[in-house]
Amino acid sequence: MRVIAFLFFVMACISCEKEIDIAVSNVEQQYVVEASINQQFPTMNYVFITKTIDYFKPEFSLNGLTDAKVAITEGSIVGNDTFYNGTVFPFNTISDSILPGIYINPLFEGKLNTPYQLNIELKDGSRISGNTYIGKPPLIDSLVYWSTITSKDTACFFWMQWQDGPEQNNYRMAVYNGFDSILLGWGAAQRFYTFDDQLINNTKRPFRSFRPYAYGDTISIYLSSIGRKEFQFWQSFGTAVNNNGPFSSPVAVKSNIKGAMGSFTGYAIEQKKFIIK
Repeated sequence: MRVIAFLFFVMACISCEKEIDIAVSNVEQQYVVEASINQQFPTMNYVFITKTIDYFKPEFSLNGLTDAKVAITEGSIVGNDTFYNGTVFPFNTISDSILPGIYINPLFEGKLNTPYQLNIELKDGSRISGNTYIGKPPLIDSLVYWSTITSKDTACFFWMQWQDGPEQNNYRMAVYNGFDSILLGWGAAQRFYTFDDQLINNTKRPFRSFRPYAYGDTISIYLSSIGRKEFQFWQSFGTAVNNNGPFSSPVAVKSNIKGAMGSFTGYAIEQKKFIIK
């Protein structure tokens, strides 16, 4: 925001004759982590490690970090206690040149109703950790789609519902429009929605699309149950992304990991795929 304020000051004073030199300090880089696991799709189990970019030194080649030690440990819950003493899954990069900074383990399979712990050790000795939980997926029991145009349909919508339980539930939904429904990472989806059951609880939970699709589109819906801290991260992240331009008030992104910005999210996924026809 200091850089933005400085640019605004320059534009406001562009008609002044006197030159004014203002020293703006560089923003300290921070580690950023997006770690995602689920019980259904191996391609969406990954850890992405990067750094924030210094505005004055945008060296994009330094973004993806390829020299970290990454592991995810399976845990168990006994009474009110959580223990992370199960199988340890090391996650490794594909290569230093292909998708740098992305760590995977093809043998990892997420389990429902299971806690997990993330541990990252960086080359400089920094440590990053986080905990998440893959809970119970929401079960979509109704899904319909329709068009508002009678010929050459170009404005199609869908509606669906599922049962929300009495406990606190948090949801994140991704919508992908494409022939191949298997996402290679969550970033491949075109639309995301994050919401909880604060207003609609312990009853049928409806969802209606308001952005239109076209006749013949193949729609894949990934509706996931996530933890509360993970929900708060993605909600604050979405607010920051859609923050009404660079001169808006800053939004604090609520990370659920230690030692970095970002999130370790366990997704309990329910997926539906349909062709509008």
